[in-house]
Amino acid sequence: MKTYDEIRRHFGTFGFQWQDSVPIVSVNPKLLFNISGGVVFEDAISHGAIPEKTRVVSVQTCLRTDGWEKIGLSGRHHLAFDMLGHFSLYEGKEQEVKEAMIESAWRYLTVCAGISPATLSATVHPQDATSQRIWERLGVRTVSNDGNVTFTPTGNRCGVRTEIVWRNPDTNKSIELWNLVFTEFLGETLFESPLEKIAADSGASIDRIVTAVECCGSDYENSNWKSVIESITERSEVKDQAIMCRLADLGKAAVLLASQGLRPGNKAADYVLRKLIREAFILCRQTSIPFDEFVVISGNQWASADAVQTVFAEEVSKFEKGLERGRKEYTKLTSRSNGPLTGSDIEYLTSTFGFPKALIELEESKRNKEAL
Repeated sequence: MKTYDEIRRHFGTFGFQWQDSVPIVSVNPKLLFNISGGVVFEDAISHGAIPEKTRVVSVQTCLRTDGWEKIGLSGRHHLAFDMLGHFSLYEGKEQEVKEAMIESAWRYLTVCAGISPATLSATVHPQDATSQRIWERLGVRTVSNDGNVTFTPTGNRCGVRTEIVWRNPDTNKSIELWNLVFTEFLGETLFESPLEKIAADSGASIDRIVTAVECCGSDYENSNWKSVIESITERSEVKDQAIMCRLADLGKAAVLLASQGLRPGNKAADYVLRKLIREAFILCRQTSIPFDEFVVISGNQWASADAVQTVFAEEVSKFEKGLERGRKEYTKLTSRSNGPLTGSDIEYLTSTFGFPKALIELEESKRNKEAL
């Protein structure tokens, strides 16, 4: 995959100016984190404020928690990820902006990244004749999709989208690879009150681009993830691939937050970091992975182990002190009966003592083995 410097150089030839990534924690009071590269330009896109740079390319580090349960399973959802985005912020009219954005995205994927055009297609809103003509001129197969609409978070502007879809030639499965969003109408009604100049927010997850370049079955198989997952798996007694992938994902998100100065706590973004570290600790316990080794692997992969080891160790120390109270109560309960804990026992341990259900199940498994 191309380095950030190469991305900067390639998009420079398309007329886009480079803008550095901002911190993961968002300055937007409605968000904890920057969930996409476009969030950074919300004032311009939603309100028409003209920034100093009107044609911009960036690689923004993002974090999303809405798909927490999918992490490690889908192979294309991640907590922390880098988003390649290029933006045209009310610098031109519909035709010229759509041409610039669609052609630069297509050339980047097929020429710069080397993805076979035969594996790519595009979805287009049925009333977006301009995008349709551009794709036809490029020789790209299109599929009509009336769901390709977009509304700004403020609800005062709207538009249409066109997406580049990649089909894995080995599995024949398709994923949305690149999304181009055009904000071109005032209000919330499409095709009414067209703006003289439009905005465009376009880009893709770096992980998905690498997956397409390397023709992998999932993001976790590409070169951004493969080595760290293999290193974690080597230290595990439980070779559960979904758990290994989930651990790698939790580790990346926690390392990036800690490396940007966050510290575990009970509020807002600090609480998310606490939750990440504690879940990773529990999964390491379940799979017999030494937690300090997991931290070194994750730290060295995504930032620096030296930068995060103390943060992780202090949080785990606090967590273990709390767990000890739950473990003592668990021992009391099990000493009264040789049978398994009841549902009410488990609820009592989790709600009163914060003893995680996953660790209760682990203790119960050990107890059952000892009884045999």
